Amino acid sequence: MQILGLADDLTGALEIGAKFAGAGLRTLVTTELTLCPAGWESHEALVIDTETRHVAPEEAAARARTLASAARERGVGIVYKKTDSTLRGNISSELGALLDAFPGTPVLYAPAYPAMGRTVKRGVLFVNGVPVSETAFGREPLNPVRTSHIGELLAPVPVKLMERALAPEGPFVHVYDGESDADIAAVARLLQGVDGVRLAAGPAALAGEIAALVSPGGRRTPAAWPVIADCLVVNGSLHAASRGQVQKALESGWPCVAPGAYRSGWAVLETRESAGERPGVEFAARLGEAVSHTMKRARLEALVVFGGDTAWGVLRALGFSALEPLGEVLPGVPVSQIRAGGRALYLITKAGGFGPPELLGNLRLKLSGESRE
Repeated sequence: MQILGLADDLTGALEIGAKFAGAGLRTLVTTELTLCPAGWESHEALVIDTETRHVAPEEAAARARTLASAARERGVGIVYKKTDSTLRGNISSELGALLDAFPGTPVLYAPAYPAMGRTVKRGVLFVNGVPVSETAFGREPLNPVRTSHIGELLAPVPVKLMERALAPEGPFVHVYDGESDADIAAVARLLQGVDGVRLAAGPAALAGEIAALVSPGGRRTPAAWPVIADCLVVNGSLHAASRGQVQKALESGWPCVAPGAYRSGWAVLETRESAGERPGVEFAARLGEAVSHTMKRARLEALVVFGGDTAWGVLRALGFSALEPLGEVLPGVPVSQIRAGGRALYLITKAGGFGPPELLGNLRLKLSGESRE
């Protein structure tokens, strides 16, 4: 195994898994908290969903520390901590756990994702030019972002703010500014000069640049994406971007079906929050059961799932713990494959805040075969 990735939710795990796979590295994504899940031996990159977005900081740190220590014992070359592109989750405690597991080793952290409108200047994260804490991410019910200043967010972890891509020095989390893809690529190249194990962190942008350097084949995409005729869209995200994408599809004539009522084609699953139901895990679990019920009645080829909690709930309800990413079919939209009963089920995922309003229409055009005629 060349690379171990750790992510705090399933969509994040699949994002970096798609970057690794897109660079030609055979990649496995798992929800099992082990470096030895079934089938791992034949893979060059392993990504583990630690499912720590909503747990206590101490528990998040413990899971990250245990897995990072196991990677140290196995001699893994690169450990990549995938972080949320809007600074949600237990980033401070998890990066601190990396420093604990590898004493004396620097962590190179590039929080920017320019292709998705996330940029960092003088240690402040902006989303489409607005400090992240002043956007909708600062008002989220589950993980509101309280500060846009990354140094403040990471306290008390030892931090060095880096306005340029200069070589890291000492056991600190080096936080690099980034306003372009070239900035992120420059940070990735710095990793090559680090002796011993290489520790890096950030959203999927830095993961992709590192994978391209590690893989002998460089970047590549699948020879052909699967042609999908029967697909169900499941949105459990509360973010306005995801809700707008679903609304745009419905306005374009997509059918909206109740659980168990799906028959064929591309459709949106009807999702309504129950009174008193907590957003997040409870809602995701119910959506997962609805998808499982639907799949017992109809032969689906693919699921499009918005939101990390929802993706995890669906995977758990279907009884799977591992997927093989194929790559990104659209920016920030990974396609992964599950082998079940001799056939492939494709899982297409997206973080709640990613993508333009017409994303679902673009996705259908790309995968349904309509654009290939």
